[in-house]
Amino acid sequence: MKDPEHAPKISIALAYLMATGTVLGWAIGIVIGRGIHDSTPPIGLSFWRWFIPAICLTPWVIPKLKHEGRILLNAWKPICAMGIFMVGSSTLSLLSVNYTTATNASLVNAGQPLTTAVIAWIIYRDQLTLIQTLGIIAGAIGIITMISRADLLVLQSLEFNGGDLIMLFAIIGFGSYANTLRTIPRNLSLTVLIFAVCVAGCIELLPFYIYESFTYMTMPTNWITVMWVTILALITTLIPTYLWNTAVSVVGVNRSAIFVNLIPVFGAALAITFLNEQIFLYHILGASLICIGIFLVIRGHESKSS
Repeated sequence: MKDPEHAPKISIALAYLMATGTVLGWAIGIVIGRGIHDSTPPIGLSFWRWFIPAICLTPWVIPKLKHEGRILLNAWKPICAMGIFMVGSSTLSLLSVNYTTATNASLVNAGQPLTTAVIAWIIYRDQLTLIQTLGIIAGAIGIITMISRADLLVLQSLEFNGGDLIMLFAIIGFGSYANTLRTIPRNLSLTVLIFAVCVAGCIELLPFYIYESFTYMTMPTNWITVMWVTILALITTLIPTYLWNTAVSVVGVNRSAIFVNLIPVFGAALAITFLNEQIFLYHILGASLICIGIFLVIRGHESKSS
């Protein structure tokens, strides 16, 4: 398989499909993280879900370092920042589900497109059109509709806690990652970039992992834990990160970020498919609003470009 460059020449439609696949992987990761949070330490789990991809990419990266090593060294500052933003934020998201529900976590995630857009506006002066703004609002309302089951009383009964605040910091970090990606040199291949981010993030996370092992819980080594960690590392980390970096490089941060609103849609679909949960009208209504929001953000960008 040919290794794509940092900004590969692919169609816009394929980039949107990659962003969708990324969010599906993240949704699966949230479900798995919530399911095994009682038996695995969050920092240890996050460390290994990023360390394993780095090991997997090593055979492809080593031959490239001869030509890209200097580029990599010159870009060490944004790469270290991206390691903090991506690996640190994924750690915070795993930590948050120890203290809050998946419902609350999904509700907080509705703010990620907005935080990404705000960061892009503050740092790079990116502007949102009215249509794009309406799209972000529609997506957020769609998520709230699904979570509240279209019942304001349910929404009023939701209680927010420290775990929700942790998730808020996580989505700010994810937004910062997407915005920092634009500062990476274009001639740095995507494989080398992802490898460098994984390594940088693991190095930055290592002291916290060691501290957690001594003060809270060591990482279990039974086959069940190894299986879930491997799935997290490959299916919900390595592949989604590859897809996300490609999508952001092609369609930009704001259009990519709006796809994050699909997380509760995929979560509901997974629950209906594998847990035999029922589908209700509010699922359809919420998913429809989210899809309308995605369409408006994409359409707003096309109108601005024209």
